Amino acid sequence: MLPPITPGLCSAVLMPHGQCYFWQHELIALHAIADGLIALAYFSIPLIIFSFVRKRRDLPFPVIFLMFGAFIVACGTTHLLEVSSIWNPHYWLSGWVKAATALISLITAVAMIRIVPQALDLPSPAELKKLNDSLEERVRNRTADLAAANEHLSREISQREQAEAEVRRLNQSLQNRVAELQTVFDLAPVAIGLAQDAECRDIRINEAFARILGLAKNANGSLTAPPDSRPVTFKVFHDGRELLPHELPMQRAARENLAIHNFEEVLIRADGQKLELISTAVPLRDTTGQSRGCVAAFLDVTAQRRSERDRLEFERRLQETRKLESLGVLAGGIAHDFNNLLTGILGNASLARMELPPEHLNVHELLNRQEQAALRAADLCRQMLAFAGKGRFVVRPLDFNRLIEDARALLTVSAGKDNSLDYSLAPELPAIQADAAQMRQILVNLVSNSAEAIGDKPGRITISTTTRHIDAAGLATTVHRGQLTPGEHVCIEVSDNGSGMDDATCAKIFDPFFTTKFTGRGLGLAAVLGIVRGHKGGIAVRSIPGHGSVLSIIFPAHLSPKTPDTHAGLPPPSPAASGALLVVDDEETVRTVAARVLSGSGKTVAEASDGHAALALARQPGQKFDLVLLDLTMPGLDGEATYRALREIDPRLRVILMSGYSEQETLSRFSGQSIAGFLAKPFTASQVLEKVREVLGH
Repeated sequence: MLPPITPGLCSAVLMPHGQCYFWQHELIALHAIADGLIALAYFSIPLIIFSFVRKRRDLPFPVIFLMFGAFIVACGTTHLLEVSSIWNPHYWLSGWVKAATALISLITAVAMIRIVPQALDLPSPAELKKLNDSLEERVRNRTADLAAANEHLSREISQREQAEAEVRRLNQSLQNRVAELQTVFDLAPVAIGLAQDAECRDIRINEAFARILGLAKNANGSLTAPPDSRPVTFKVFHDGRELLPHELPMQRAARENLAIHNFEEVLIRADGQKLELISTAVPLRDTTGQSRGCVAAFLDVTAQRRSERDRLEFERRLQETRKLESLGVLAGGIAHDFNNLLTGILGNASLARMELPPEHLNVHELLNRQEQAALRAADLCRQMLAFAGKGRFVVRPLDFNRLIEDARALLTVSAGKDNSLDYSLAPELPAIQADAAQMRQILVNLVSNSAEAIGDKPGRITISTTTRHIDAAGLATTVHRGQLTPGEHVCIEVSDNGSGMDDATCAKIFDPFFTTKFTGRGLGLAAVLGIVRGHKGGIAVRSIPGHGSVLSIIFPAHLSPKTPDTHAGLPPPSPAASGALLVVDDEETVRTVAARVLSGSGKTVAEASDGHAALALARQPGQKFDLVLLDLTMPGLDGEATYRALREIDPRLRVILMSGYSEQETLSRFSGQSIAGFLAKPFTASQVLEKVREVLGH
């Protein structure tokens, strides 16, 4: 017997199903086992469906599956109650469970009806397979595309990496090139300026340009820079005019967008250094062709220009020296020949005077005039020889101040009566090595030239002496500097307030026979130049038309003691006496005059027209001469060779040299020889006799 049914869930008036089975154990077992297994299956299936739905989130219509699960659970519960109702009449509970099952079934049925159209739209397995195949094809295609894209991307990545590597290489190369260009910019021997703005307000300069401008390397080299960064260490000039900042070549090239080539400029720095530059400025242009800056190169040609000027000055002086030498040779030759002619004129006049009775006064006056004219011509020859540099005589230390003081009277006469002559002599003036007579001639010629420049109106002439230390730059300003070297010099200046000269006249005043005066011979200043050149001095000229002239004579200072005497005296004549004499000269007039003068004084005189004839006479048996008057310049065997041959014949033979050139130049050719005396041409009869008596002593 079963226990009683719980109230509310089973009814006491109802009987369990077991009674319907007549409590047959086999039948009850069959139904109980069958309903139990069905319930177990019904409870298992929802669990599987729930697990499947839970794992397959992509499953379509998951709610239907869950509702089916609930329906099956409800069905399983009814079977479970069927088992229980065999023994207990839980028919109310079973009815409620069946009602719930019916409700769930209805809801499930409605839901299925609603989803049937959607379910019908679901593809069939064939369609799914087709779609799957299509999808797989698309996947394969997409995969292939992706693979191709990936390969292309890989190539692009590789190319990008190569491009980046090339960019890095180019950047490094560009950096190296920039560094190289910067090094070239800094180390280039040519000055370079670089502006990256069209106004050239900021100009970068390299080391060479910085040295030229006197600036630091990193300084701004622009004169158009703002005032606080503008350099003040230099100024730029062109054709003698200072350039304004906007006129500078870089500023012009950038502003006008045009290149400027070979622009010559002079840069003067604050320290006084003057540099000559040649610049080339080229504008920098942007992509539109407009100027965005400028680059310029500046070539320092100071040394080249200085060398060129020195070369031109050297060539000018060389040409001038050659011209002066040629003119000197010509003047010397003319003077020598003139002296021979004048010797005959003066000698014959002296002989005529000696033989003319005293009562012929008119003839004596004519002879006097002839002799005066010959002496003036001789003075002209001396000036020509002075220009030729062959007029020096006795050179010794000379006090120029004392020479001027001793010559005051002569200089006053040379200045003229209407002109005042002033002196400004420096105290303690060093001595110079010079010939007093020729220095006196320089003074007379310069004062006379100043007087002629003043003309008829009253004027002022000033003679001054100074000591100057002259450097190479100062020597460059001299017109004729000859062999002057830098150092201490004595300067003699003769200035006047006459008519002055222009540059063209100044360039010619020392040329022989050039004169601006109607009566002048044009040899005064030429003689001065010859004397100065002969004394290794120099001449400077300053003159302004209408304001007068200043002629400066410059001699090297001599530190030896000064000579107190500027006059050369002559020994007193000796009484005349007889003796055998030989006169050797290629000029017949000179021989004749000398022979007649000496014969008239009681001498035995022989004549020879050249050196060979003189040697022939000297070699004659029994022939012995006490004295020979020998001309220096002769054709064939000249005076020097003749002298040596005569001394070989008679070592004690005394010889007086005759020449139209200076005594010093003549005797210098016989250095170490015993020359008895020198007779300068032209000479008078008294001069011949006096020189012979001086040598023979009787």
